[in-house]
Amino acid sequence: MSTSPRTPHGSGLGALLGKKIFIAGGSSGMGAALAQMAAARGARVAIAGRSPSKLDVVAAKLGDSLLATYVLDLADAHAVLQALGEHGPYDHIVTTAAQLTFKSFPELSDADIQHMLASKFWGPVNLARAAVTQLKPEGALLFFSGAAAYKASVGTSIIGAVNRLLESLAQSLAIELKPRRVNVISPGLVDSPTWAGMSDGERTALFAAAAAALPVGRIGQVDDLAHAALAILENGFITGSVVHVDGGARVA
Repeated sequence: MSTSPRTPHGSGLGALLGKKIFIAGGSSGMGAALAQMAAARGARVAIAGRSPSKLDVVAAKLGDSLLATYVLDLADAHAVLQALGEHGPYDHIVTTAAQLTFKSFPELSDADIQHMLASKFWGPVNLARAAVTQLKPEGALLFFSGAAAYKASVGTSIIGAVNRLLESLAQSLAIELKPRRVNVISPGLVDSPTWAGMSDGERTALFAAAAAALPVGRIGQVDDLAHAALAILENGFITGSVVHVDGGARVA
């Protein structure tokens, strides 16, 4: 006697159809790419960021798939809960938000460090707190860390430390918030607005040197990370994991 194949819960083609996704950092870069890809798969998307004008640009691309936009300080726990509560509970909550400062350790000010902690640590903490009531039991919480947690270099001491802290937090949350899933994507060097403060020449040189050192022979694009995020959100059997989307940076 044979049985029909069974589709895993929350997995497979169409897994995002009709789902509601909240994306902090959705106004640019990886978050914006993810918002558009999720919408193309039938999801309804709310996006949050610091820039109203950038949010408006992404909102226009999402069209009818847009739930709402929020100018949001992720370090404000009350504001985070209030934003999620407007259209929650959500099927998935994602944060790609990061306010990073690349300086050598002696040059870092208290304000530099506080800004990084606000976006990369307190932001995820506040989203996780809100997820207790605003994330469906079968839903997923997804954080973004970074390869600086594994590759030490000048200018990334606090960035690397916060990334490691975030990954440890996610693994504990996968137990404490179960059956909700909690995962982390660790990107390598990605062509994104993170590097907008550099001159064209500096950015080109940085990207070329990084590409030459990677097994894949190129740096990442925001779509690479958005595709990885979708795979994690769509697969209901991934939790407590750190998924490295870094072009082989850890083994190079």
